[in-house]
Amino acid sequence: MRFDGRRLSFLLLMTWLIVAAPASLAQRTGGPANPETIREDPASVLARAKEVMGFASAGQSVIHYRAVAAAEQNYQSDRTYPPFFSAMQVKEGWFDPQSGVERVSTQTTFPGGGPTPAQVSFTDGRRAFGLAKEQMRPLPRTSMESRYLNPWNVIADWAASGDARFAGSEEYRDYPRIVLARTTLDGELRLFVDSKTGFPLKLDLQETHYLWGQRHIEYLYTNWTLSGGVMVPGSSFRLADGKTEISQTVGDVEIIAHDAAPLLSLPEGPGQSADALPLFLQPLELKVVQVGPNTYLLSNPGYTEAVTQIGNEIFLFDATQGEGRARKDAEAIARLFPGKYKLTVVVTDLAWPHVAGVRYWVANGATIIAHKAARGFLQSVVDRRWTLAPDLLEQRRKTANLKFVGVDGPYSTLGGAVSLHPIDGIGSEVALMGYFVADRFLWASDYIQTVAEPTSYTSEVWLATQRDGLRPERTAAEHLPLTPWPKIQELQKKNGAKPGD
Repeated sequence: MRFDGRRLSFLLLMTWLIVAAPASLAQRTGGPANPETIREDPASVLARAKEVMGFASAGQSVIHYRAVAAAEQNYQSDRTYPPFFSAMQVKEGWFDPQSGVERVSTQTTFPGGGPTPAQVSFTDGRRAFGLAKEQMRPLPRTSMESRYLNPWNVIADWAASGDARFAGSEEYRDYPRIVLARTTLDGELRLFVDSKTGFPLKLDLQETHYLWGQRHIEYLYTNWTLSGGVMVPGSSFRLADGKTEISQTVGDVEIIAHDAAPLLSLPEGPGQSADALPLFLQPLELKVVQVGPNTYLLSNPGYTEAVTQIGNEIFLFDATQGEGRARKDAEAIARLFPGKYKLTVVVTDLAWPHVAGVRYWVANGATIIAHKAARGFLQSVVDRRWTLAPDLLEQRRKTANLKFVGVDGPYSTLGGAVSLHPIDGIGSEVALMGYFVADRFLWASDYIQTVAEPTSYTSEVWLATQRDGLRPERTAAEHLPLTPWPKIQELQKKNGAKPGD
């Protein structure tokens, strides 16, 4: 077949129209195109977000709002699976768009307690403070959690930083979104912005975690409402690995003059909030208290644990706080009980901070004893892959396995020298306590926390000792120092127990 020049030119033109023109047209009209070829200017994206949210309308004023949040207590509920109870938080907040400072006053109600006196926190893009006795006290960066629930804070921080970069486009909640990214002390943060309207939809990050290694955290903003000339999300959520941990609903919003707002300034230092765990999780130095010839309490400001040796076996009651604490426990045990021994860890309660050291002991070959209902949860703790900062178990993944013994009734071990007992009150199901026969000592797990007044937890422990015929002389628990048992009996009398019980 012959082609003359005119025909060849026509075919080349048609080929260009079919292949090249749609891409060019898409870039001009905003239609479908390869996301990698369309780059958004981060400053423009953030400026548009500020425009549609109403930063200009707020001007030199302060945004004042009221909100209610349900903060799910998955880490300390009565089961390791849903439903979890929530701490209900009533909030009043003030945000200064010019300085980026937010002040939040929070009253919290827990089951059987509260509302608490208002706790006042301050944050800007780099720091968090708590107001106590009219003094500002620096808080760790974990306290920034509440700040990220408010996208006004997020947009102000990102716009002020000047270091955002375009990271592409992703589909999120059924539509394509612009994705911006920043590298911070907390790793890479990603901000999802709607290309149609300019509103921010989500802040996304990987967060290190003391039990799970790392979790995918998302702050979602939805149900936007117009109030006083500004747009605010009526609902904000914090999700961890896809599951809702905080659900916040914003009610009244108003724009007020600066002089009508309370204090909205921060101290000059520190320049950054420390990347530190809350005090109760910090593996601080241990205090050792002797209970009997071979029984000791290992305590720091966060948690107390108990350890005993009989023959060539050592039993450690609970593994709290994490690997750092477990290493300190191991050092203390080596000083108290030199030589080789078989080690067993008894997990008496399943709150996340109470089991955060289990992975270390599994990596070292220890046997784990717990209520039989705990097996699935503890297996999930051991199976979790730590990818951001591999711990000892992750480094020994090929050889470390959970050696588990399940208990659901009175259980004697070490030749009867130690016995384990389910507490089995309505508030203490799936929890164990330990009795050291020769020491007449009761390890009460987490279930005696105070002896200042009667509590249902204390009653359940006392009833369990009566049910199983135990006669302790002293007791201690994760948050209770060594205490004479008659003190517990006195509390029971105040609670209505009969003298002969």
